[in-house]
Amino acid sequence: MGRYFAALDAGCREVAAVAGRWGGNGDCIVEGFSRVPSKGFRGKGVVTDAALATGSIAGVLDKLRQKTGKKIQRVYAGVSAASVGVVPSSGVLLLSRYGREISDRDIKKCVRLASTVKMPLDREPLHTIVRGFSIDGEEGIRNPLNLEGVKMETGVNILTINSSVINNISGCIARAGFVPAGFVFSGLASVCRVLPEEDREAGAALLDIGSDLTEVMAFHRGVLQGCWVFQSGAADISTDSGNVNGDSLRELASQMVSLPGWKKVRRIVVTGEGLLMDDLIESLENIFAIPVAPGTFIARPFKDLPPDRARYMGCPGLLPYMVQDP
Repeated sequence: MGRYFAALDAGCREVAAVAGRWGGNGDCIVEGFSRVPSKGFRGKGVVTDAALATGSIAGVLDKLRQKTGKKIQRVYAGVSAASVGVVPSSGVLLLSRYGREISDRDIKKCVRLASTVKMPLDREPLHTIVRGFSIDGEEGIRNPLNLEGVKMETGVNILTINSSVINNISGCIARAGFVPAGFVFSGLASVCRVLPEEDREAGAALLDIGSDLTEVMAFHRGVLQGCWVFQSGAADISTDSGNVNGDSLRELASQMVSLPGWKKVRRIVVTGEGLLMDDLIESLENIFAIPVAPGTFIARPFKDLPPDRARYMGCPGLLPYMVQDP
């Protein structure tokens, strides 16, 4: 409790950081914020020049320490790359021949069994997302705690990324004089700040169009069903006049519809630099024939951010996926 940390959002144009600490009731207290021009990065957290990226990280975090006067060592960072993918898996736990009540320990063990999968040496798991549980064949159970059964099964989606992406930014953080504490898929951080829970329950997709990277995530019943990251961005789907390039947008849409869980999508929320194109929302509605809306930043609980909070929202969006220090 009371330890200070930094959440880092390294984009291709700016590197932003927020200093925070955990409060007594487990909430995060924002202590300060800073940003500097980005050098050595492409997309979100992908290092293209180690020396320049290290300088950018050192610059923004040193500036943060000077502004707050706090001793910051641990750094969490958002990452994204075209290598991001979802691996579905499942696990079964035999509880008792005659059945018994399910404990929190049983739930964790079942999830751990489901998460044990063979993975190529060049891949690394970022997140394990539980899809749901079943007890003795009865499906659709979200929380099996204190229920009774003989056998419990769970399905998970394991979100993975190329190990080199993690290793490279981790090395830059360490060379800058800080401790890499953990990494979060920036797409999930975006979801926390723009996609309301009711949309995730009903079936929605977040389309985050950056300058050179596009993230698409489909949700249903509150769970991430599938995600893709495309190595293209706003510049690739716009014309020289700043309008939407219809052919390029339709090509992107043709790939989106094959995303796992897309058939459950009833609404699309768009964020990122793609919103600068005036006719993007209308074009997407014409293609998909479902409602499309621009993303609105969810300020709470980040009310202490500055007026230009949109530049920092990628940082506190990491918080739900960070592990509190003991």
